[in-house]
Amino acid sequence: MTQRGAEHRCGWWIVTLVLLAPAPAVAREPVVAVENTGSGCNVRGTFQAPVSGAVAWAVLTDYDHIGEFVRSVRSSRVERREGGKILLRQTALGSVFLFRRRVEVLLELHEIPGRRIAFHDVLGKDFQSYVGEWRVAADSVGSRVEYDLAAEPRALPRSFCRGALRKMARDLLEQVRAEMLRRGAGPRL
Repeated sequence: MTQRGAEHRCGWWIVTLVLLAPAPAVAREPVVAVENTGSGCNVRGTFQAPVSGAVAWAVLTDYDHIGEFVRSVRSSRVERREGGKILLRQTALGSVFLFRRRVEVLLELHEIPGRRIAFHDVLGKDFQSYVGEWRVAADSVGSRVEYDLAAEPRALPRSFCRGALRKMARDLLEQVRAEMLRRGAGPRL
C-alpha cells in the first residue's frame, strides 16, 4: 500500500469515527410558543441546561433575588410562607413597541420540591387570570426546564399578550438559564 493510500484510509477511518461517535451533549437555547385564547394567551417555553437539578431548583426558588438576574423584574419578595403555601409579590416592567407598562402580581406558589412550582395570581390587579408552573426534570444534558403560563390581562391590548408576553417569556427563560449556567460553573480559580 502506498503512503498516499494509507493516508486516505486513515483519513477515512477518522472521518468515520467522528461521524459515528455520539454527539456531545449540547444545551438547547430556550424555545417559546404563544397561543392566543379568548381574551388572553398561553405561553409555553422550555430549555435545557448542563446543570444539576439542585442548581436549577435553587435558581427557580431564589424568589427574593429574581430581580438580580431577570431584568424585567423590578421587585420580588416573599410576603408569607405557611402550610406549604408561599405568597410572592412581584412587580415587572413589560413593553409593547415603545410603550412600557408596569405590572404587579401576588403569586400563590405551591412547590413539589425539586420538580414543580405551580403559581397563580391572587391580586387580580393587572390580570383577570394568571396561572402557570415551572417544571424541572433530569435529562441527558443535565436539566430540562419547562414553563407554562395562561394569562388574561386586564385593560391591556391583545398585542400585549402576543408580542410582549412572547418577548418577556423568551427573555425570562434566557436570563434564568444564564443564571443556572453561572451558578453551575462553580467558583472560578
